[in-house]
Amino acid sequence: MHRNVTAIYRTHQVAALVRQELEQEGVSPSAVHVVPDRDAPVGDGGSRDDNRFYDQLSDLQLPDADLKTYQHSVRNGDYVVSADVDDSVVPRVREIMRRPEEEARNLAARDEEYRAETIVPHSTAMGTMRRPELSWERDPAEEDPYLRSYRRDAAARPI
Repeated sequence: MHRNVTAIYRTHQVAALVRQELEQEGVSPSAVHVVPDRDAPVGDGGSRDDNRFYDQLSDLQLPDADLKTYQHSVRNGDYVVSADVDDSVVPRVREIMRRPEEEARNLAARDEEYRAETIVPHSTAMGTMRRPELSWERDPAEEDPYLRSYRRDAAARPI
């Protein structure tokens, strides 16, 4: 079985550090997604309105209930790190993504904050093609407030 581990960080610097540590641990660079993938400050209106960020998150095939939280967190200045990995490396990936805790967002608190928001639709006419064999399902055993773990049977594919 394959897993995805996802977290939200306050700064690009921390998100980039997490990516670097994952890659040093042997996770393929094509399996680690940082959105936005550059330091992208929020605009004068206090948010990011670049649809590419929302599209990149949609393309990860994460559940809609969680996608909304990730999209609105990015809109408001946060950074999402999502890693597609084999079950065998999940404990180490979780350890890496858990540090530094003070820079990670509490996902349950973010869910509540964005409860009334809606998913930002894909900017292309076709949108994201939802493919059941590539869609992630949230791991019901996950209890870490700073990480989300997802699972699927098919191998991860680079985006």
